[in-house]
Amino acid sequence: MATTTTPDFDGLTLYRVDWETYCKLRDEESNNHVRMTYLDGELTLMSRSFEDGGLTLRNVEWEVYEKLRDDPINDHLRMTYLDGTLIILSPQIVHDGDSRRFLYVITAVARAWRIEILAVGTTTLRRKGRVRLKSAAKEPDEGFYLGEDVARIRRLTVLDLATDPPPALAIEVDNKADSEIALPTYARIGVPETWLYKVQENTLWFGRLSGKGYQEIGRSLGLPRLTPTLVMEAVAAALTVCQTEMEWHDWLDAWARALPEPPEAGR
Repeated sequence: MATTTTPDFDGLTLYRVDWETYCKLRDEESNNHVRMTYLDGELTLMSRSFEDGGLTLRNVEWEVYEKLRDDPINDHLRMTYLDGTLIILSPQIVHDGDSRRFLYVITAVARAWRIEILAVGTTTLRRKGRVRLKSAAKEPDEGFYLGEDVARIRRLTVLDLATDPPPALAIEVDNKADSEIALPTYARIGVPETWLYKVQENTLWFGRLSGKGYQEIGRSLGLPRLTPTLVMEAVAAALTVCQTEMEWHDWLDAWARALPEPPEAGR
């Protein structure tokens, strides 16, 4: 007797979702690729095209995004919103582990060279537009304020990008998906510099904000002693040079203090 195999569906669950929100998501035809199960406020979303723990919903109203994002019970999920497209991500341990290593490299360099820095982690960055479905929001894998903005931001309990500056640097760790929406979202928010690390390729890319996107740069704007090659050298040392995490942190401190001066502009 012949049998047919149905491709597996992967899913994630949102909690405390009201019936009206579920109906708005379910009734949108562009979300027909997503299977939805709703019971007593728990909404399970399932799709075959589940990459890096992420799932895409389209034509989502900003108010629906905010309702889902602002409920603390959904804090285990990362969400990216751009012009009605909502990507929900459940990061893998390798994803967060890679972003932590970049955090340690950056803080070691800032400490060595007395650069004011404030790490804001996965703080949600939001910029609401004036036109329907024209807004942007995202949690970076790591985010940093640098220099003069640190004193202002460190006193805040709520970040409002209508009046407050965005972080100087955002780091995006791309484990499986291609992060096509990530850079346009950061650009809409106004983040001056982004680093994109592709896990599968083990490559790091630096970009500076230019118009509606990012232009590749060979040296960090906010931390000009750093290049992608130097950062990857430091990250690799955690496994190739050092035997323990503590040993790596000691190595990082010495490495950061030995970094050469950046070349002068135009040279």
